[in-house]
Amino acid sequence: MTEEFFLPEKAKDKIAEEKVKTIMIIGASDTGKTFLVEKLANFCSLVLKKETAILDLDVGQSHIGPPTTVAWAKVEGKFESWDKLKVRDFYFVGDVSPRGNLLPLIIGAKLMQDEAKKVAEKIIVDTTGLVRGGIGKVLKLQLIDVLKPEVIFALYKEDELEHILSPLEGLKIPEVFKIPVSAKVKVKDFLQRRYFRHLKFKKYFSGAREIEFLQKEVGINGLYSVQDLSFLLVSLRDKANKDMALGIIKNFNKVEGKITIFSPISSPEKVGRVVPGKIRLILEQMDSLKRIA
Repeated sequence: MTEEFFLPEKAKDKIAEEKVKTIMIIGASDTGKTFLVEKLANFCSLVLKKETAILDLDVGQSHIGPPTTVAWAKVEGKFESWDKLKVRDFYFVGDVSPRGNLLPLIIGAKLMQDEAKKVAEKIIVDTTGLVRGGIGKVLKLQLIDVLKPEVIFALYKEDELEHILSPLEGLKIPEVFKIPVSAKVKVKDFLQRRYFRHLKFKKYFSGAREIEFLQKEVGINGLYSVQDLSFLLVSLRDKANKDMALGIIKNFNKVEGKITIFSPISSPEKVGRVVPGKIRLILEQMDSLKRIA
């Protein structure tokens, strides 16, 4: 997509209002949501001179945190690239799809928004491409209820968003701006999306090491078998139940009550809980994700 960026003056004026704190972008996959987020970030940060944060809810094609998480970052001055954004915080959803995971995704979105609000005057929310059917409608409407965006940008190809937008027609808040999808948006196929996730995981675990924990100290109960936990992607939480880092279970010794986890975590002594995800991850394999639930 080119560097062209057009928004109606009415939309720019609306975003500039002090009362507008949260701006949400919705649209199916391959509609230019990420591009719009980038441009809105620069508009809010550089033009409006506002402290700006991006909240990334796309668990499958995450740009801020690793896949399976919702995460946020603060935009420091000019937005130059996603790689230069520093993850401020993340919440582990445990899967690369919102299907079957609506509750943790929505909980994570709210928790991360609350954190971002502490430092940001404008929060730009990038959502998943799941918009079709009842599940798409429920997810987006519940996110709108919980995050309470003052502005929504709806990127549409045809009428695929109408079942989400029509219930909002009688409201003054949020104000919805419909934007047709540019013909220049590049379409990514399944293999490209899988490769993107693979690279993100490889990068995330590039500095990881194996760490041994006592089962009784990290909340993994005796109901799990060795087969259940082998190569399972997990989140390591601190003693206040806050996500610190992801990990991959490499070994589970039920007899000795010990569990070995491959993780880039810098302070393993702070871990108080291990939260199991829904996928197995073998970094050496391109087709590395195996869903278990």
